[in-house]
Amino acid sequence: MESRTAEVPFGADWHSLLSVASMPAKLFSTFPYEVRVSGGERPIVRISFRRFLTRFSFEGTLEFTFNEPHATYILKGLDGLLVFSFSALDSKLLSTISGDIPGERGLGKKLSFLAQGSALAVARMAESHGAIVGKVVGSPGDFIVSGLKPALMPHIVRYVRLHTGRRSFRLEGEGGRDRFTITVVDDLVERMEHDSGSGISITDVEKGILEVKEEDFDGAELMGRYKIRVV
Repeated sequence: MESRTAEVPFGADWHSLLSVASMPAKLFSTFPYEVRVSGGERPIVRISFRRFLTRFSFEGTLEFTFNEPHATYILKGLDGLLVFSFSALDSKLLSTISGDIPGERGLGKKLSFLAQGSALAVARMAESHGAIVGKVVGSPGDFIVSGLKPALMPHIVRYVRLHTGRRSFRLEGEGGRDRFTITVVDDLVERMEHDSGSGISITDVEKGILEVKEEDFDGAELMGRYKIRVV
């Protein structure tokens, strides 16, 4: 069995990791390559990607286990075995992908790609879920958030992406006379429009949903309680 490891900064903890890891169908959908999950108690997961001249696909039945600080997913398929393991360590998240797939050429490079992409997705989604879940009331598509400020905007966007599973959507927020709209297309945060009541400002973001940061929303003076809906 071959294994590859990736490490990314992590600003949350084991409990935040566990919260998103316990929703594998939603979490896997945020990985920056194609993942399809179907079925009920024993879900079937299909992973595929094409990168340069490299192609990879694997389908297997999903089993998972959690043991602090590790969250482990095991995919058992006709072609072999693929294991995803995530560890919440001190200020970093470690992703280890292992594969036993006979006949798969260049497996090490493919596992490296899977490890890096999944590490970033799990870290950012866990951070954002932990930052937002205690501040919202309502469904992921129509909710009220308290104490909103620019620093929370990347987390709001990722929270919606995780819980709705939508790669393209528009957030419409309203707080008194203050309004904003954030447009996301195919996991790319395109722009934010902010109407403060005295004028409209437009901020072009043009960053992937996993890369967007606080400073990308600094131009909007958002503060307080907002009603947000996803359209």
